[in-house]
Formats: sequence, structure tokens, C-alpha cells
Amino acid sequence: MIRGLKLTTMFLGFGALGVGGGWAMGLFAGEVSDGATRLDVTAQATKLDPVDIDVDVDISVLARNGRCDFEAERRVALAASADEWLRLSAGSGELSVQGREGLTRVQAVARACASDERALDELTLTLERVDRDVVLSAHYPDRSRGWDNEYARLDLVVEVPLHMAVDIDDSSGSMEVGGTGETRIDDSSGSILVRQVEGPLWIDDSSGEIDVRGVSGDVEIEDGSGEVDVTDVLGTVRVRDGSGSISVFEVQRDVVIDSDGSGSISVRDVRGDFRVGRDGSGGIRYSGIGGQVDIPRDKRDRARGGR
Repeated sequence: MIRGLKLTTMFLGFGALGVGGGWAMGLFAGEVSDGATRLDVTAQATKLDPVDIDVDVDISVLARNGRCDFEAERRVALAASADEWLRLSAGSGELSVQGREGLTRVQAVARACASDERALDELTLTLERVDRDVVLSAHYPDRSRGWDNEYARLDLVVEVPLHMAVDIDDSSGSMEVGGTGETRIDDSSGSILVRQVEGPLWIDDSSGEIDVRGVSGDVEIEDGSGEVDVTDVLGTVRVRDGSGSISVFEVQRDVVIDSDGSGSISVRDVRGDFRVGRDGSGGIRYSGIGGQVDIPRDKRDRARGGR
């Protein structure tokens, strides 16, 4: 394999490349200035029956929320292994990323929804390899022309080899992640649900509820607003939160709340220490702490144990 080879897979899109049929763009390799070899999409399109694009992903797991005046599907796939990273840039829309046992590729299906055909045509997916990373990107219409009442989104389902490491950059919409390896999530808004991560988990979120269950490594969460619920972690849990309640249960090492602007804190069944750095408004409840407890002095008299 040529170092730096980027493979952009074929995609299927009834609205993007033709009405009434499926099309796949022709792909050709060409040299670029950075020394990598890139596959460029030419203007030549070849008729392709949809059954020839074998991406076994069930998009019905996504709820149909909001308007969808013009709709199409986008499908991509690329061979990959669990010891690689998936770098995912998702944009706006619902997102599901799931590790699947026995899978030997990254595969994705997106439901493209737009207010008009022009915007639908510009909603695309690319999947390529950059060194040892697999890069999946969602592409959206140019917003510089102004949107008025227009809209465009990609609701995306991604499947990866079980315990593959993932790095997700998402702007808005609900997200579900499960069965992955080391996981990093950078999200602007929308709820985040994470299940069964084999490795550490890092989340940076501006707003929206965060629900985490089953992580074999450390968990670090930085959250602007919204409830934070974390359960069943083999490592240490560290949280920095602006507002919203924080609940952390069943942790094998320490629980550290570095800062909390407002909202209650509830912690129980922790084998290590429980520490709170700076806390604004809201009570603190804890029980079943195996190590030391260190909370702000002004909260000590009001802190209560119990479930």
C-alpha cells in the first residue's frame, strides 16, 4: 500500500447524482503536492445498480425527526481493522457509531434530508485512508449564500470493527456510541449516549444530556450544560461541568469533580477517593466511598450520604 494513499469509496445517492437511479462516480489516482496519492472524482459517472453497493447497515435505527422535503441515501465502505483510528466529522444530524464483532471494514449509511434539490446534491459522504487513520467526513452545502428557511442534514449510521478507536467531531443532533475502543467526542449540542467502551473515554460537550455506561478505562467529561450520568467505570471519572446535575455510580478508582457551576452532585459505590474542587449551587450526596472524601468546606455540613 502506498504511504498516504487516500481511498474515496463509491457512494450511492439518488438525489446527488441523478434522479430515478443510482450512480457511482469514477475514481482515478493522481499525485498531489504533499506527496500523497489521492483518488480524484472525475465528471464521468457510471450507471450502477444499488444492489452492487453492499453496505449492510440498518438506517431504521435513526428516528425520523424534523422535515425532509427532499431525501436520498449515501453509502460508503472501506476495509479497516480494530487497531486503526476512525476520524469522523459528522456535522448536523443524528449519529450512531457502533462496533460490530467480526466486521473488517468501516461502513456507513446516511439519510440526506434537504429543503431543495440543490442542497440535497451537496450533501455527500467521503471515506478515505490517511496513513493509519480512516477518515469519514460529511459534507454540507455552502452556508455563505445564506439559508433563510432552507435546511440540510445528514442522519448517519456508522459501523466499525469491534473496539476500533474513534474520534468524533459533531456539531448538533443526538449521538449514540457503543462497542468502540478508545473514544474521543467533541460535540456542540445534542444528547450523547455511550455504552461499552473498551478503553478511555473523553467527551467535550457544550450542551445536552450525557449518559455513559460501561467503560474499561478512565472517563473525562467537560460539559457546558445538561445532566451528566456515568455508571460502571473501571478507571477514574473526572468531570468539569457548567450547569446540570451530575450522577456517578459504580467506579473502581476515583471520582473527581473539578468544578461544577450549578446542579446537584450524587456519587455512590466508589472504591477510590471522592473529591470536589469548586462547586456552585446544588447539594452533594455520596455513599459507599472506599477512599477519602474531600469536598468544599461550605458544603460539608450540608453533604448527605445515602442512596
